[in-house]
Amino acid sequence: MYRRSIIVTISIVTLIGLASCAKKEAPVSTSEQSSMMPGHPDIQMPAPEEMKIIVPDDVRAKWKGVILTVMDRETMDAMDYTVAVGGKLAIPGSKIEVQAGEFLPDLKIDGNVYTTSSPDLLNPAIRVLITEDGKEIFKGWLFQKFPSVHPFKHQKFGITLKEPVDTL
Repeated sequence: MYRRSIIVTISIVTLIGLASCAKKEAPVSTSEQSSMMPGHPDIQMPAPEEMKIIVPDDVRAKWKGVILTVMDRETMDAMDYTVAVGGKLAIPGSKIEVQAGEFLPDLKIDGNVYTTSSPDLLNPAIRVLITEDGKEIFKGWLFQKFPSVHPFKHQKFGITLKEPVDTL
């Protein structure tokens, strides 16, 4: 009798488990996917023309630039370059130029506003515009702690944010 009770209980639990796994979720449309952050499907990204970037004065005063690491994918050589916030970097041996925009030490997205939650380096990010032969090939954020979120994709070069600097 005891054994039958155990078998019946296990059978009921198994059936309930299988029934709950059979539920299908509706697929996410391609328009919804395009507005979501890759790797973070629950975070909605505003359209670039709608975003506002607010850099507090204390952040602007403290962080003067960033160190970008440029990886040559063919030779696997990596070089670090210091770029001032608002400055430009021409990658040697190429026609690629990086324009460093705003730096936020703890990037926070609140609706269509990009700002920082604190002066601490919790989610450091730099907005960049990258051109090749004068044509825009990338415009977005490079994240120090999450380099695979919105990565710069290029056949020959990889560019990542290594760290911010407070002196140039």
